[in-house]
Amino acid sequence: MSLFPFKDVRDGQREFMQDVESSLREGKHLMAHAPTGLGKTAAVISPALEFSLKNNKTVFFLTPKHTQHTIVIDTLKRIHKKFKTSFVAVDIIGKQWTCPHKVRDLDSREFNEFCRAIKREERCKYYNSVRRGKLSEKAKQMIAKVKMEPMHAEKVAELCSDKGLCPYEIATEIGKDANVIVCDYFHIFSPQVRKAFLSKLNKELDNMILVIDEAHNLPSRVRKLLSNNLTEFSLNRAVGEANFLGFKTLADDFRDIAGILRELGKGMAKFDERKVKKDEFADALIGKVGMKYNEFVESVNDLGEEVLNIPNRHRSYSKAIGGFLDSWDKEDRGYARILKKGKDTVLSRTCLDPSLSSMTVFDDSYSSVFMSGTLIPVGMYMDVMGLKPERTELREYMSPFPEENRLLLLVPGVTTKFSERSDYMYRRYARIISEIAAEVPGNLAVFFPSYQVMDSVGGNMKGIKKSILAERREMKKDDRIQLCNRLVNLSANGGGILLGVQAGSLSEGVDYANNLLDAVIVVGLPLETPTLEIKSLIEYYDFKFERGWDYGYIYPAMNRALQAAGRCIRSETDRGAIVLMDERFKWQNYRKCFPKDFEFVTTEIPTKYLRRFFQ
Repeated sequence: MSLFPFKDVRDGQREFMQDVESSLREGKHLMAHAPTGLGKTAAVISPALEFSLKNNKTVFFLTPKHTQHTIVIDTLKRIHKKFKTSFVAVDIIGKQWTCPHKVRDLDSREFNEFCRAIKREERCKYYNSVRRGKLSEKAKQMIAKVKMEPMHAEKVAELCSDKGLCPYEIATEIGKDANVIVCDYFHIFSPQVRKAFLSKLNKELDNMILVIDEAHNLPSRVRKLLSNNLTEFSLNRAVGEANFLGFKTLADDFRDIAGILRELGKGMAKFDERKVKKDEFADALIGKVGMKYNEFVESVNDLGEEVLNIPNRHRSYSKAIGGFLDSWDKEDRGYARILKKGKDTVLSRTCLDPSLSSMTVFDDSYSSVFMSGTLIPVGMYMDVMGLKPERTELREYMSPFPEENRLLLLVPGVTTKFSERSDYMYRRYARIISEIAAEVPGNLAVFFPSYQVMDSVGGNMKGIKKSILAERREMKKDDRIQLCNRLVNLSANGGGILLGVQAGSLSEGVDYANNLLDAVIVVGLPLETPTLEIKSLIEYYDFKFERGWDYGYIYPAMNRALQAAGRCIRSETDRGAIVLMDERFKWQNYRKCFPKDFEFVTTEIPTKYLRRFFQ
């Protein structure tokens, strides 16, 4: 603990740090449910950095969003300032987000193709300023400057922009010598990106310590990275690309493929979906284009390259279609092939098994630490990510909050179960929430399983003195920031009520600091709509683990509910009440998803307990 940057070690934090140290010594994986307020980042980065310096390892600190890099870099700054320890740290976010070209509207696949094309053609002045065969003097000076102390990626981008340098190239050059690399999930868990990324850094998995922050997000994020789809919209745009460059036959082929999608969806109602066999689509395509499947894919990719060679052209729909066709030809294991008919017809090859990518990563890496405030049940994450039980430690740490600072209530007699939704149930919810609001001295957040339930309950909340602020589907990042600012302003004037949805940006992506919320109400369970993808996931996990409903349906919903509940208390000095409102929270298969230190009072009169707590 010699590199711990803070004066005091919190309750639970010391135990977590000791487990991290033990896992590193033994080359094991640590699955850690570590509640909010424990100080997870400092507890893991301090021993990991110390171990890496002594044993010539590299720490990769992985997050689902680049906004979460901030606390890691700030912690490293504290260590650097306090101990004057010599180490190199670099913050690497997706190159698209620091790229000086105007490319924010591209998806990651499109951007990667664009970037590769303009570098190959030597048309990127920012890349050329860093290297033409060898590093430029200007690049060497920038690298030396950034190595001096940990810096946020945005700061590095600003410095590079002033000098006309590519921020990503500078960051990856620093990464070659770095002891700590802060980056995103996709850098390691997208197989193609990982291969190129680690090659660029001259790093090997067997010499890496992986720290996975907010690890409850990892299974779904990896599944998304491994999935691909084809739409009528992209095919129609590709027709335009082919015609513009004189590829008339390919333009006809794209129209034919769009016709195949329509034919596959024949007889389906709007918003209906069905499974499609691999050969059902592939044989239809071969029959239309009159070529071998692989030869056609190659010709589509060639067109995509031509599109990206057009000056100032950043996107190639043809290249994206080529990527889908290539993935469609791969094996079925761990995937579902689904056609969805909506505003646009979409054919997808959807990944069900994140371990298809992650198993290799964790088998080959030296050690790893999974950490999250809602990593429950920890055994599920070990299973679905493909970690070996004999090499994995499962830990659940107790909350550092004083028990008297947190009130946990469970209100039975209400439910958002689909079969029991009614005007009566919505009015009952509205009445209880209104009564609770009157007992809460400051701000209150209420998180619902869907916008439909939020609107139905919210429309029945009458006679409330607090101002009501509601999340909307179309909200942008700036809108959400404005909403939170309004909540801050209401704090001094009796507080407000924030209505949002579970699994939304306001229930997971916002840190309500400084005890902004006095209470949080979780209304119902955010169970997924049983789409073909969800049904396929349940079937797959049932076959693989005999835990289909738990792993594919119930546990993910409980995780979203716990994330929402966790918005109330964000630090060890906060004080607040968490109220769960659904009969099903009492059921055993849901209760086992709660942390061990969640001791609820079950009551149909929550106001009595709230009044006493806040007095």
